[in-house]
Amino acid sequence: MKRLAAGAVVLVMALSGCSSSSTQPAAGPGTGPASSGSFPVTVEHSLGTTTIEREPARVVTLGPSDADVTLALGVVPVGIHSRYGFDRGVGPWAVAALGTAAPAVTSGRQVDYETVAALRPDLIVNVGSGGEKEEQDTLSRIAPTVALPKGAEPYAPRWQDATRLIAQALGRPEQGDRLVTDTEGYLRRVAAENPGFAGKTLTYLDVAGGEVFVGGRETTVVTTMRELGFRDTPYVQGLPPEEVQSKLSPELLPRVDADAVLVYPLDGNGERVLRDTPGLATLPAVRANRAVVLPDLALSAPSVLSIPYGVDRVVPSLRTATG
Repeated sequence: MKRLAAGAVVLVMALSGCSSSSTQPAAGPGTGPASSGSFPVTVEHSLGTTTIEREPARVVTLGPSDADVTLALGVVPVGIHSRYGFDRGVGPWAVAALGTAAPAVTSGRQVDYETVAALRPDLIVNVGSGGEKEEQDTLSRIAPTVALPKGAEPYAPRWQDATRLIAQALGRPEQGDRLVTDTEGYLRRVAAENPGFAGKTLTYLDVAGGEVFVGGRETTVVTTMRELGFRDTPYVQGLPPEEVQSKLSPELLPRVDADAVLVYPLDGNGERVLRDTPGLATLPAVRANRAVVLPDLALSAPSVLSIPYGVDRVVPSLRTATG
């Protein structure tokens, strides 16, 4: 079976416990409410335009949160590539929307083109991708493929742009707009209920194997926190926008100290990571109990389904850190 690399993957995808590619039995065609758009539909993305001739019935999703969006729009994929290695292809925030369906699930750092082709898709959603032309060209020979939104950084599209682009491709633009409006309203309510977040600095760190990586200003966790009122540290503000993650030496860690620090321990043990990672235990935010360990990956690829789930779980700790 021929496998081609999906291109460079941001660290949080590469190190988050994804297993080698595996497959589960395929489900039947996705179902959902009738589309509100007419076909054919032509959508614009970072690699050009894609025309979908008729309403898709067999959708395969490849980006980290692409399946969340299709499910929120009422379309169950026949195949899901899970960068995070979820058994059912989606995180706990989307399992209810998946219901009893059993899409084919692959995982890992590579796209298995033969498995995708075997599912006979009439639409491939690769919106949360790295925007690689070779990958797009290969997938487009299988079925119409929608890639990274125009102007987005690789693997870090704004969730609003991703939602609207996928909704367009499915012929449900009004439903996509409504999902975005409702989720933005939720974030505004959380921000209004937590005025202590406004103007406070926040840094997001991934930690793996004793090494620390700071999230850049376009990292999806960081952009979501800005919507709650937090702001970036000067160090993060100075990073190039395309640099979604940067490795930090222990000597540089003090430069990303903030009013609140979010930490995702890719090795799985947050308490041990805070204690044993060189330079992290002595960071003022950690010593003052202003470090918050993220319990899961809900905010690593934010979507209209994962944002309320992830934010609700982390807000109490952020209140304590900023109080």
